[in-house]
Amino acid sequence: MASKELKHEGVKRKNNENPIVDPKRAKSDVESSDEEEKPLCKYGEKCYQKNSYHLKKFRHPHREIPAVEAHPKIEIDEMFDSNNSSGMAEQLTPEPASTVFSVEQSTLPENQVDDELPPSPADVKENLKQKFLVEMPDDFYQFWEFCQSICQKDTLETFKNTLEIKLVGPFELLDQLNERKSLKNRSDYLTQWRFYYDPPEFQCIMVGELSNGYHIGYFRDSPKETPAFVGSNIEAEGCVITPMGDNLFSALSQLISAKVQKADPFKKSQLASLKKQLEEWTNKNSIPMEPQSHIVKSRKKLMVAKTFYECGIVVPVSKKTKVGYRKIPETDVNIRKICKKIVESTNISEQNKNSDALQELVTYVQYANDESDYGMGLELGLDLLAFGGNVFHPTILHLLEVAYELLERPQFSIILKAHLKERRKFTANESE
Repeated sequence: MASKELKHEGVKRKNNENPIVDPKRAKSDVESSDEEEKPLCKYGEKCYQKNSYHLKKFRHPHREIPAVEAHPKIEIDEMFDSNNSSGMAEQLTPEPASTVFSVEQSTLPENQVDDELPPSPADVKENLKQKFLVEMPDDFYQFWEFCQSICQKDTLETFKNTLEIKLVGPFELLDQLNERKSLKNRSDYLTQWRFYYDPPEFQCIMVGELSNGYHIGYFRDSPKETPAFVGSNIEAEGCVITPMGDNLFSALSQLISAKVQKADPFKKSQLASLKKQLEEWTNKNSIPMEPQSHIVKSRKKLMVAKTFYECGIVVPVSKKTKVGYRKIPETDVNIRKICKKIVESTNISEQNKNSDALQELVTYVQYANDESDYGMGLELGLDLLAFGGNVFHPTILHLLEVAYELLERPQFSIILKAHLKERRKFTANESE
C-alpha cells in the first residue's frame, strides 16, 4: 500500500510541476540525474509513444523530447474533412501540436517490431500468454480436457449440435499446437475474434450465431489477474456484457439450462445427456459451480462504476483516503446524449458546439489523474468505446492508454490499439 501511495504522490508532483523545456538548452545537473534514473523505453529508437506520462516515465536517449504540458488538450473540433463529399470525416483529426493525441500517433504501425512474434515457447501456457498477452486460468485447460472427453476428433465443435456454439481464440491455438500452425503477428491473435464492442478486458473464447454476434468470453479487471467472470455479449443488441459464471463449467451449465427451456423433446434429451456429463466431470474434479445470481451479486460489491457495459470496473481504492476513483460529473443518460449529438452532427459548426461537453469531461479526467483517481478516465474511455463510433477513437486511445499505464495494465493498451485499427462489426460482415 505504501508503494501505491508513493506512486500517487509522484504523479501529483510531476503534473503540478508542468515543466516547459527548451530542447536546445543544456540540461542542469539535477535534470540529467533525474533522466538517468528513468528506465530505458523498451521500444528503443522505434518508440511510437507521444503521451506525456510515457515520456516522463521512460528514458529516450536516442532523441530529444520537448516537455509536454501536464494537461494535454484533446481537440475534438476538427472532425470533418473538407474533401469528404458527405461533410463528415470518419475519424477525429486533432490540431497538429505536440500535446495533441491522434489516431496515427497511437496506433501501432503495420511494421512495428513489437507486433512481430518471436519463436513460440515450448511451454503451452507460455505460448498462449505470448500470443494473447494474458495467462489462461486453470479452468480453461480443464474445460479443454472435458471437451476432448466428449469429442476427441473435432474438439472445437464439441457443442455445435447441442448448443450451437464453437470454441475459438485460445482454444483454436491449443487445437493447432500439434500441427505447429501459427499466425505471424500478435495483432492477428488479438483481433481475430474481437467483436465491435468488446473492451480489452473481454477475451472471446466461444462464438454462437454470427448473424447476431453472440459470443462468450473471460472478463478480466487486470491482465495480471485471473478472470473475474465468464460473460456473454450479443453484438447486434449493443455493448452490454452479462456475467454467466465464475468459470467455463458454470457458464456452460447456465447455457444448457437456457437452451432446455426452448428445446424440442429430442434436443432436450441431448441437453440432458450433456448436463449429466458436465455434472459427473465437475464432481470428479472438484470444480465449483456457482449460480449466476451469486456471480452478479459478488461483482456488484467489487465494482466502483457500472459503465455502459453494465458489468462494471474494478480499480484499487484506498479505504482510508478513498483515492483511486471519482465519479464522472455527468449522468450516463447525458453522456449518451452528448455522444449521440456528436455522431449525428451534420456540419462542422454544430460538431464543434456539441463537442464542448465531451471536452469538458476529458478535462475533469485529467484533473482526476493528477490526484490519483485513475478510475474516472478508465470509466469514460470504456463508455466511449461501448457507445461506438470511429470519431471517438482518438479520445478513447488517449483516455484508456493513460488509465492503463497508471493502473499498471499496459497489455490492455496493446489490445486496444490492435482492436481499433481493425474494428468492425461481425453482424455487418460475418467473419470466416
